[in-house]
Amino acid sequence: MSLFISSKDKTPIEILVDYNGPKLDQAPGIIIAHPYGPLGGNMNNNVVMALKEYFLNQGYITICLNFRGCGHSKGKTSWTGMPERDDYISVIDAILDDQIQKELPKVNRLILCVR
Repeated sequence: MSLFISSKDKTPIEILVDYNGPKLDQAPGIIIAHPYGPLGGNMNNNVVMALKEYFLNQGYITICLNFRGCGHSKGKTSWTGMPERDDYISVIDAILDDQIQKELPKVNRLILCVR
């Protein structure tokens, strides 16, 4: 499921959430970050997609994101990485929120795959 969440500064951030495991109450999750945006990085990067497919096949809820300024996310890439850190934290908060997880198992542990 593709959707947008708001980062801490209200910048819309594009995320892609997938799960094809059995109907369970709980499942592990992984959030996969992409390489630096100005150098062509986005959630469709071949390494990001390979990790996504691997963990999806292991029963994980996978979450890929486009940091600000990448893909359909709004805003601009920073030089400090601080706004992008806030984007990532916002994704963590969103996936642990029951509103996004209505159709998904509850995340019982979370792997953070960062750039």
